Amino acid sequence: MRVEAHQEPAAGGGADRVESVVAAWASENPRSAALHARARQLLPGGVTHDARRAAPFPLAVERAQGARKQDLDGHDLICYVLGHGSLLLGHGHPAVVAAVREQATRSFHPGACHELESEWAEAVIRLVPSAERVRFTSSGTEATLLALRLARAATGRAKIVKLAGHFHGWHDQVAIGADPPFDRPDSAGLPPGVVSSVITVPADVPALAGALAGGDVAAIILEPSGAAWGTVPLPDGFLEAARRLADESGTLLVFDEVISGFRWAPGGVQEVSGVRPDLTALGKILAGGMPGGAVGGPASVLDHVGGPPGDPRRVAHPGTHNAHPLSAAAGVTTLGLVASGEAQDRAARLAAVLRGELTSVFEQCGVPGRAYGTSSTFHLLLGPAGPEELDPVTLKSWLAPPLSSALHCGMLRQGVQLFHGAGFVSTAHGEREVEQTAAALAVTLRQLQAEGLV
Repeated sequence: MRVEAHQEPAAGGGADRVESVVAAWASENPRSAALHARARQLLPGGVTHDARRAAPFPLAVERAQGARKQDLDGHDLICYVLGHGSLLLGHGHPAVVAAVREQATRSFHPGACHELESEWAEAVIRLVPSAERVRFTSSGTEATLLALRLARAATGRAKIVKLAGHFHGWHDQVAIGADPPFDRPDSAGLPPGVVSSVITVPADVPALAGALAGGDVAAIILEPSGAAWGTVPLPDGFLEAARRLADESGTLLVFDEVISGFRWAPGGVQEVSGVRPDLTALGKILAGGMPGGAVGGPASVLDHVGGPPGDPRRVAHPGTHNAHPLSAAAGVTTLGLVASGEAQDRAARLAAVLRGELTSVFEQCGVPGRAYGTSSTFHLLLGPAGPEELDPVTLKSWLAPPLSSALHCGMLRQGVQLFHGAGFVSTAHGEREVEQTAAALAVTLRQLQAEGLV
């Protein structure tokens, strides 16, 4: 496929050029602007998730179905956000919607045990190679929090090692070293004692070995896909080395498969790589787009949760919405639909085609850059170097204002919503979406060239 794009004239010069595509999108979306003005009076920053901040204001969506969504101003958009990676089957899959609707007629929240929580756990155990037991949470952040608490209880140690650039949610124990320059907390409000108990190291085998040498680390936690679901790929052989070093030091290895779980394969990255963690944090696809998370692992570790009174290693874990029936209904149905691996393969094949077409667009437009990624994901990267040649700081910070806003708004004007210069592909996407996305990038790159941004 070769995409021919016309070049739209740029308006003005200098600073006016930087604003042109952003200003054009803003003028075309008055209802999104009005909602944001309202939200700013009610919600801190006018959003409920930091990742939804956007200049000049966030997109507001009215409905979504399959691979597409419609914003408040009536524009049809191809969606590559997909519930922040939760929707491998696309928006509003009929079977998932039917399962949630059926459960809603039975009970929203019985405040008691129910059959679906066991069915959901059985599905996870069938698919995730390292899971013998499952404990449900209400989010992926809660899953990593519980995994680290379990690791500390099981080992009797206090320290945690995480990799620079890897993201594991927003709780205190992991809100360190996820953002460049990786040597400080990612948020205000973290107690000094928590910060001092977390060691952040690069994805480098000698550095990891050095951090574990003291024999006082409870867990290594990492994204087995690479930082930010593959934005920063891991070096070859790193997972195997981490497994070996964890065993040698008596440390538990925790895979954060909140995004990669059930997407890279039915059993996640651990199925693809053959490397088995001690604990796995899950979320996103686990609950089929509903709120939900889980920790899976061996009975010897998971059974510390809710152990007998008086046991010094008993891990307390309440949670009003753990294994919520509506989430369980969506999760059981979704995991059943993706269990064979056909959904993952289909989405991954299309994502590979999309990455190739987007890379070709960069070449056709004379803009150094490419699309890269694995499984059913893609990341855009400007410049002549590939991801394997760049350091984590560069890979996680290249898309900065004003380029970020211009790329985002330019693609929206062409009917495509990216997720911070990246995206997820679902089984609902098809060749038509690939063609439209490639054409949208071609037009947008010409606009960015005219504005002097690329």
